[in-house]
Amino acid sequence: MRSTLLSLSLLSLLGLSAGQPRHQHQHLHRHRANRAPIAKRDKVTVTDSKYSTTTEVPEVVVYVDQNNNPIRTTTETVVYVPATVEIYEASTPTTEISPLSTKAAPVVESESSSYQTASPTTQQASSSQLVSSADSYPTSSKSASSSAASPSSSSGALHGVSYSPYKGNGECKTADEVDADFALIANDYGVMRLYGVDCDQVATAYAAAKKYGNKLFLGIYDITAVEDAVSTIAAGVQNDWDIVDTVSVGNELVNDGAATVDQSISAMNQTRSLLRSAGYEGPVVVVDTAVAILAHPELCDESDYCAINCHPFFDANTGPDAAGSFVTSTVSSIRSKLSDSSKRIVVTETGWPWQGESNGEAVPGLDQQSTALSSIKTAFASNASNVILFTAFNDMWKKAEAATFMAEQYWGMGGQYSPSDE
Repeated sequence: MRSTLLSLSLLSLLGLSAGQPRHQHQHLHRHRANRAPIAKRDKVTVTDSKYSTTTEVPEVVVYVDQNNNPIRTTTETVVYVPATVEIYEASTPTTEISPLSTKAAPVVESESSSYQTASPTTQQASSSQLVSSADSYPTSSKSASSSAASPSSSSGALHGVSYSPYKGNGECKTADEVDADFALIANDYGVMRLYGVDCDQVATAYAAAKKYGNKLFLGIYDITAVEDAVSTIAAGVQNDWDIVDTVSVGNELVNDGAATVDQSISAMNQTRSLLRSAGYEGPVVVVDTAVAILAHPELCDESDYCAINCHPFFDANTGPDAAGSFVTSTVSSIRSKLSDSSKRIVVTETGWPWQGESNGEAVPGLDQQSTALSSIKTAFASNASNVILFTAFNDMWKKAEAATFMAEQYWGMGGQYSPSDE
């Protein structure tokens, strides 16, 4: 299969559903657990005088929005039609849009700065607009062994990484697909952080973690359904609590105004009580942004340790080489606010995007991501287990937005795609 960038000139290529709110702050990022499905096209039609008959081949297509910012890379069936043959209408799949969602009008990248409107059910392009993208769009590494293996060192000596069980089209990953993901990353990270209990993710991640020797940082995203979530967690890990590193309650809810401080702490206390009754004796925490916790340190005081999300990319004055110092400085500021200054603080999200728009000195890119991650790892060299990197794979189920510098989907380690999205 060729790796190409398909350049088309049209405004209505696919429907997007927006599942993430706009951010209310500059330098911290909310990575929502809400999924934003992107419909896959049945076929993309290209006129090409070199072909004498209609020919279908798989191609890698890069979709971008109206500002020429990449939205996703995916494999599509490209239909090459002779220039003398009338273009037929390709079928368009139906995309479900949630009541809170809006449709965007993305386009496929054009080599020129002009755009032409085309029918949303007919996609056309000249084959002269096909250019190689092998150097610009990295693919997933397949070098990891798929055989069962434990991490090369204890999980406490390794950084953690966040993980989402959703495919690029918004569907849930199967147990086999989750296993394939873990096979690629298990040796590099001690703890895998999940955010919720939907998609049977606790059970599928448990099976993979058990196989490859990882621990799980589990999450209850909906704090209005704590009892059901705890039951799902207990069943998912088969009451094998030794594999659970932490259980979090909520993710940046106070920061986003989705819950009050009291509601978050109450949900955490309820969760802790239910988990203790189920046999789990490990940490239970509220996770929120550094900004929220600086304003409300009681979120940490009431948690079994202090859990913060801290993203240097969203500070316009921080370049990749200063990412580590930004995070450690933030941790120090939070520590000064705690009632117990010796309390453990874990950075439960931090990383750097490899693609998107620049935010002042914070510039995305593969080299920049490598520099930023190296800076963060160096800063936490003596306590690697206190950092969870964001994120294992590119999250193609998310929606690209100007508010997040069109980078929301591209935080995967080394630009890595999940095998289910290739």
